[in-house]
Amino acid sequence: MIDEVGVENVTMRSVAARLGVSAMALYHHVEDKNELLRMVGDDLLGQIALPDPDSRDPRELFIEIVAAAMDALRSVPGLSAVVLTSRLLPNARNILLYCIHLFERAGLEPDAAREAYAGLHQLVLGRLLVEESPHFQLSPAPHLDDEIRDYLKALRSSASFESALSALLDHYLPPSRHRRPR
Repeated sequence: MIDEVGVENVTMRSVAARLGVSAMALYHHVEDKNELLRMVGDDLLGQIALPDPDSRDPRELFIEIVAAAMDALRSVPGLSAVVLTSRLLPNARNILLYCIHLFERAGLEPDAAREAYAGLHQLVLGRLLVEESPHFQLSPAPHLDDEIRDYLKALRSSASFESALSALLDHYLPPSRHRRPR
């Protein structure tokens, strides 16, 4: 149904009609539309296989997990704003705890690991917001201000996100922490 009408046009009534039940019957199982959408997103996140945290360099694991989570959320446009909230369902929670523990295994104290993941989470949220929001789309008309036009190109560029992700990981996982000895 989401593929047919888009996240913004899904309503509890339309879901209930599709299921052949009353909208009130749905409210016995989910709080509201956002919870229903979080469940869809959580199911997508649940399809991500979390590798053994000791299997590879933590930095490689973070990049792999971030890419997989972003790909999963991008598969349903508009879903990330609902899924990546403070009301995490089990699969989103598992990814969060996995990443925090991965930061700890890389040598960070628990408070620093939570701070590092919070920064990573904010970076991903920002990137998905920029990708999905019509407010950040490049206009086909030339921008009057060259500096702003060039900034918007950089903002939309995947290279700017990758650079910011690398800088964040460099900050929390300095070379001595994220490279294994030879």
